[in-house]
Amino acid sequence: MVPYILLYYSLLLGVAGAVQKKKSRKRYKIVGFKPGVQVMETSNILESYGIKIKKQLPLIDACLCEVSPSAVSLQKLSEDPMIDFIEDDYVATIQGVPTGLVLGRSKGQEIPWGVKKVAAQSAWSTCRGESVRVGIIDTGIDLYHPDLKDNIKDACGILDCKNILDDNGHGTHVAGTIAALDNDIGVVGVAPKVEIYAVKAFDRYGRGNISNIVEALNWCLEKKVHVVNMSFGVKNRSFALRRAIEKLYKNNIVLVAAAGNTGKEDSVLYPAKYPEVIGVAALNMHDRPASFSSSGPEVDIIAPGVDIPSTYKNGGYKLMSGTSMATPHVTGAAALLLSLTRMSPQEVKSFLMDTARDLGLPKEKQGAGLLDVSSAVSNIKKLGRL
Repeated sequence: MVPYILLYYSLLLGVAGAVQKKKSRKRYKIVGFKPGVQVMETSNILESYGIKIKKQLPLIDACLCEVSPSAVSLQKLSEDPMIDFIEDDYVATIQGVPTGLVLGRSKGQEIPWGVKKVAAQSAWSTCRGESVRVGIIDTGIDLYHPDLKDNIKDACGILDCKNILDDNGHGTHVAGTIAALDNDIGVVGVAPKVEIYAVKAFDRYGRGNISNIVEALNWCLEKKVHVVNMSFGVKNRSFALRRAIEKLYKNNIVLVAAAGNTGKEDSVLYPAKYPEVIGVAALNMHDRPASFSSSGPEVDIIAPGVDIPSTYKNGGYKLMSGTSMATPHVTGAAALLLSLTRMSPQEVKSFLMDTARDLGLPKEKQGAGLLDVSSAVSNIKKLGRL
């Protein structure tokens, strides 16, 4: 009988230990400082409260900090006059889902139905995205994909592992819709001659923290990209993400993001919800909103997002659906306009929205309407902006 009692007691101790371990597990907070506070000052301030810095986030005058759930010093820190905000390092997720259908490598090249639907090929005689740098914040990219490699100019990894390769497939798929090469294989992107700058800020499960995204945006700024594709979203309102978006916008960078895949009303995710960002909803082949596409007053435009064929990891091709898939159509369109003439982010947004085709859908679902690349390019010509 005694051994059983000891075993039971040991199990109880194990459970208690696990609970205690869980309680003592560290968590992370983003601490934002008032503008003008120097990096050395931030370190000194945090150390004075006994708070450990994991990494600096210079783009937004903030630090990612490791804190204990019971840290009373955090409350004291929030009262410091140098502190602007303290928030959780929220988790964002990619907004695309594989359909399960892997496409074979057939001879010849296909123009995907989405690229045709937005009339991108009609603009290729005028522009193809030459000399435009596009940042793609995602799950990484297949550096050696035969339909992408010639357009990839740089790549980096933000996650702790520093991996830059796409171990999910989502990032490579997004890149293909933007910039798959116009060659004799696979598919072709909306802007087949743009320069790709890919940054891995999301793991193999499609999850990434706000701090990762902020670092990725900082990298894009340093690389002097012209457009950033953000096929991800987060429900939480984040001061850190807001600061980062505002910083890039003020640096004349066009920002495009997925509206979200909740399929509900008034459910647009951040960063698409911000006015500085072009928020993109998804439609199907029949010009109807995708059942999963989030709607709300922040939707600016709608683009193809159901059963989109594009490049995939390990040199493959796959069908995927999501507002993640709609977003790169708009990013590619923005790149085409910028290859014709340099414009502010607001001008790019206006050109795309003013020339979108009204589908007769509620504004919350379609925004200004269906992306029309041909009309946007023609409008630039008419206004003498070339």
